[in-house]
Amino acid sequence: MIVDSHIHSMASPDSTMPPEEIINNLKIKGFGCVFSEHIEFNELGEPFFCADLDIYPSEYVKYKSDSVGLGFELSLMKEIIELNRQHAINPSLDYVIGSIHWVDGFDMGANAERTKEWFESLGEEAYCRYLNDSLEMVETYDFFDSFGHIDYISRYSTLPEKNVFYERYAEQYDRLFKALIERDKVMELCTRRLHDKIAQQNLFNIYKRYHELGGCYVTLGSDAHVPDQLGVNFDIALEMINEIGLSPVYFKERKLVKSFL
Repeated sequence: MIVDSHIHSMASPDSTMPPEEIINNLKIKGFGCVFSEHIEFNELGEPFFCADLDIYPSEYVKYKSDSVGLGFELSLMKEIIELNRQHAINPSLDYVIGSIHWVDGFDMGANAERTKEWFESLGEEAYCRYLNDSLEMVETYDFFDSFGHIDYISRYSTLPEKNVFYERYAEQYDRLFKALIERDKVMELCTRRLHDKIAQQNLFNIYKRYHELGGCYVTLGSDAHVPDQLGVNFDIALEMINEIGLSPVYFKERKLVKSFL
């Protein structure tokens, strides 16, 4: 079974998709799913972009099955490690994504003006800072399963070149990959940008190097917030990782499960 392991339903603040719609939509496509609702606090530990914890995961447990799991997407920040840990140990969870959304005290996806100013101030140094922050969080956090959407910064970059090319930042990428591999963490291949040929080639190079350094597994995630995004570009992703030699996996009860095609 191939599983879309990065999905946001109406339990998250940025989606209105009912869980039943998600499950049925992906079932038609032949995929399983793992809900991965947002857990995001600011540096003071205040809810910033957080799932409705009154309904999730407690009211979603009824949907769990062999093909449906529950997870959180944690926004990794050093100021809130213990707060994130408290949520990650929820016994209802199958899966935890660790993602980098915040840089220099703000969320790139939530503050367009500040993001623009940040890129204007730093230029391509912003990409180095993002990768270095990613490494620091991987070295700090020990309670996530898969490292989320490594190309997240490219969605919000205001620089002329939005792709963070492996060849330009090889040293930073390699340090990040080695840290993940040493800690038995897998990488997520987020499929959202794979329709873009340049992004696709760069991601191919990134995951090829991850494999060369000893990485074996990837989770697949659309990061869907609307129905049209569910399972998007999975055909491209599967062809890509097959060529590289990586195996698709998902998590059940926080344990890695190998997918079957």
